[in-house]
Amino acid sequence: MGSLIPIGGGGDAEIKGRLNAAFNDTNLPILRGIVANENIFDRRHHLHRIAYRLGTYPTKTYPGDNAKGKWFFFLKKIVKDAAHNGVSTTDSIKAVLSYALNNYGVKRVVFDAIQGTDPNADHYVYPDNPVSNAGIAGLVDTTGTLTVTLICPAPLPNTTASTPNQNADLDRDENGNIIEKPPIKIFAPENLSPPILLKSTRQPKGKTKPTKPRKKAKKAKKAKKAKKAKKAKKAKKAKKAKKK
Repeated sequence: MGSLIPIGGGGDAEIKGRLNAAFNDTNLPILRGIVANENIFDRRHHLHRIAYRLGTYPTKTYPGDNAKGKWFFFLKKIVKDAAHNGVSTTDSIKAVLSYALNNYGVKRVVFDAIQGTDPNADHYVYPDNPVSNAGIAGLVDTTGTLTVTLICPAPLPNTTASTPNQNADLDRDENGNIIEKPPIKIFAPENLSPPILLKSTRQPKGKTKPTKPRKKAKKAKKAKKAKKAKKAKKAKKAKKAKKK
């Protein structure tokens, strides 16, 4: 048995962090632009493939736990086959995320998972695998946060699936034609991770900018140098005129 789902530490927390980052205030408008060109949440797109394209999967190494493989198996098989209240859990997840992208009152999506009381039940979206706009609207609070809570019967079994890539396991239509449009990789996992801060500035590594005092000092130094050069040029000119 693995610890993956319900959300805890390790790979669980990493997945939750990536999902929350992909659908945060900054990235939600980007996804709206993507979906306007390609509806990645329609019936022909698969959750494991969507997760790969969004970069919402674990990449860290966890001793004795293939978190990435288990996550893709979960999306490719367990959730795909799950149903609750007569509704497919996959359809509910897609309906909720489509609602978030089509309703501008939604500012961000936050993901969570809790363990249910029935170990024999399927995974489902709280409260009852909603698919209608009316049912999904109740998941949005007054700040514009839509919370997706997955009810899980138990942690995942130690079964894995391979990681999708840019050239294989692509989403296709009924005739076998590839329906994915660029960009195939919408986000990379590393771009959905918290930035590493420099100890000296507490700013993201590689993205630090000079502070205002340093800018002023640099500007003053440059002005002083220019003034000195101008003075020297003037003195040189006066000396030349004197010789004549």
